[in-house]
Amino acid sequence: MARRVFFLIAATCFVAPTASAQINVFGQNKIHYRDFEWQVLRGEHVDLYYYPEEDELARLALVYAEESFDTLEVKFGHSPRRRIPMIIYASHADFEQTNILPFVPPEGILGVTEFLKRRVALPFNGNYAQFRHTLRHELVHFFQLSILSETRRRHPRRVRVRLPLWWSEGLAEHWSEGEDTIDEMFLRTITIEGLLPSIERLNFVRSNVVYPLGGSIHNWLADRFGDWRVQVMYRDLWKYRDFAAAIQGIYGVSIDDLSRQFQFYFRQKYFPSINERTPVATTATRLEDFAIKPVAYRSARDSITRFLFMSPSTGYMNIYSMDWYGENRETVIRGERSAEFESFHPFASRLDVRDDVVVLSSKYMERDALFFWDMNTGEMVGRYQFLNLVSMRSPSWSPDGTAVVFSGLTVGGYSDLYLLRLPAGDLDQLTSDRFEDLDPSFSPDGNSIVFASDRTPLGASGAKNLFILDLETLETRYVTYGAWVDQTPRPSYRKPWERRASALCWLRERPSWPVGRKNQSHRRTRR
Repeated sequence: MARRVFFLIAATCFVAPTASAQINVFGQNKIHYRDFEWQVLRGEHVDLYYYPEEDELARLALVYAEESFDTLEVKFGHSPRRRIPMIIYASHADFEQTNILPFVPPEGILGVTEFLKRRVALPFNGNYAQFRHTLRHELVHFFQLSILSETRRRHPRRVRVRLPLWWSEGLAEHWSEGEDTIDEMFLRTITIEGLLPSIERLNFVRSNVVYPLGGSIHNWLADRFGDWRVQVMYRDLWKYRDFAAAIQGIYGVSIDDLSRQFQFYFRQKYFPSINERTPVATTATRLEDFAIKPVAYRSARDSITRFLFMSPSTGYMNIYSMDWYGENRETVIRGERSAEFESFHPFASRLDVRDDVVVLSSKYMERDALFFWDMNTGEMVGRYQFLNLVSMRSPSWSPDGTAVVFSGLTVGGYSDLYLLRLPAGDLDQLTSDRFEDLDPSFSPDGNSIVFASDRTPLGASGAKNLFILDLETLETRYVTYGAWVDQTPRPSYRKPWERRASALCWLRERPSWPVGRKNQSHRRTRR
């Protein structure tokens, strides 16, 4: 998953150098495709702003926010004096029009807490577990801002400590049940390869590594020294000259010793995996340094198997074709240079190709469109947009080439599966519920669709499983069931260009959290 960009979070006592020059021009240079009819729901502590299409989501978000407020009030030992203004958007496309930020937020930003007016804003992407995690994460930042402001009021001119970014973002991850399988994979890799930084070095890091690393350090600190010391850190920060002195005084150990202890802990945790896991470098051949969402196909122009993929290797996200031997690389579509191909959603949507025609999703103006690109002529041969769909992800060809199935997000924030019939452009809605339905693929006979969804009792905790949808009856049945994340299912063919499937392959992430844990702690609220 992509990490969120840190911006205007005062809990670290750091503001981006360009922020002061942009504060007075919020939103003035943005394109606004629609006027939002803002309404407000008032809870005990939160004023939640929303527009009518997301009424159901807004009421759920207010419940999430008030639950998280009660929990964080106990953890921080502090109750903010201000009410919390929270603004939610039913999609990232709507969020990109926000006036809270002076720039158009990229897809990696899943939520922000503003420095000046302390407004919390976040989009919905169809996943309730991630939405709840993001919401909780941003409320941690609101509490951090509030408690630091109160400390400064009580002790003017005495608060000199600048809390590093890893501390602030890591705490937000820790107290919103952070650390998923991707985080675990990253931490294992940097530990085994000897790249784990010391805390002193991490104090100066501003990249996205502060999320998994900071969250893991806070998890370790809580187990080793107790979570109650965080509250003391914010309350007694005025007593110390710098962050190292604060660590020494509150945790009773120097920052150098703390670094050695947590590095030793990480090595103990991850070094044994060397005996259990075979390194990829010894079992596979590297074809491309950064290939995203690859799909194998055989072109009508030759008999060599090729694969299509997205890559930002030139600084722009382009779509490339390459043969199975890692040679003869060709640029198929140049992205991020025109209105049609503003964003390919590389980490959320995949490609598919049939008879040398690529079907893909890309942002076009205020919403997504499905594009059909002929690789032989290098021209677009079809484009489809639908009034009620803001987002369209992971389109997949039917075996006979007469239809495409994809995952769509409505203006109200509902994630369902849709079938586009070609060439007429008729659209059929296949599912209709509050569950998130993703990554659909046709069965070899074209009579059913396999997809990933959180439509299980475990889905509320972030789990996803695979399902099969019968196209005649529209009934669904389980393929997998369990407390893990199954995604990107595809039929596995003996030969990539044939339509005879021998098996079903997919990616499975085993979460580091036990079943039910996230529900008991209000679940995760990412970034």
